[in-house]
Amino acid sequence: MQQESTAFLRFVSKWERSTLGPFRCGRFRLSERDCWLLTSGMGVKRATQAARALLTATNPQLLVSVGVAGAVHADLEIGDVVAARHTCLLDKGIPGQFQPLALLSDAAWQAAAKALQPRRAGLYWGTAVTTRGSQVVQTQPGQMTNPVLEMETAGIARVAAEAGIPLLSLRAVSDGPRAPIPFDLEALMDEQDNLRIGEIIKTVIGHPQMILQFLQMGRNIRRAAENAAIALIAALRQPDSVISP
Repeated sequence: MQQESTAFLRFVSKWERSTLGPFRCGRFRLSERDCWLLTSGMGVKRATQAARALLTATNPQLLVSVGVAGAVHADLEIGDVVAARHTCLLDKGIPGQFQPLALLSDAAWQAAAKALQPRRAGLYWGTAVTTRGSQVVQTQPGQMTNPVLEMETAGIARVAAEAGIPLLSLRAVSDGPRAPIPFDLEALMDEQDNLRIGEIIKTVIGHPQMILQFLQMGRNIRRAAENAAIALIAALRQPDSVISP
């Protein structure tokens, strides 16, 4: 989302605005690395298209899926960051095949965890469960530790695997059992994974008590997006940031 990109670029001292096909792009350097930040929009389809557009334009050594996600369990706090060991696509509540992801190196993990300490947020290993809307995870295999629900990583992972490029996933918790989304996200999205703003407005008008929940959700998304950015930047500043799967 644009909120996630904007939060990330606030922590980059100098960057250039660009486009890559239909996608907005911010370009910058970080510890002698050339970095491209694409705003794909929500959903597997857009994330897959953005990853393919990036691979057409450049030859990256690493892809990253970064942003916010929803915690499945209540043991993760708002703002905690999950580094996913695996990703899978959720279909009707059932997790699909697990795809291994790149892991943070020990140095990168320590740097990211330290950067999150002043914000009272933790860093955890987990699983990026890619879904559409707010599906419930009906079954959880043993390797599904600290699952977080998001809408893009599995699509990017497929492109990364085809190209033989490692993919890192860092997602910060913006909602979950402790702070649920105050509406059925899937019911308010169209077939192209666009939020139907008119439906959201009607929902709020019909339930004015939700206004405070919306405001709190916005604050949680901002905090989570900033934490994901802080953790990723700290990790990428290390010479050897990731371990390929």
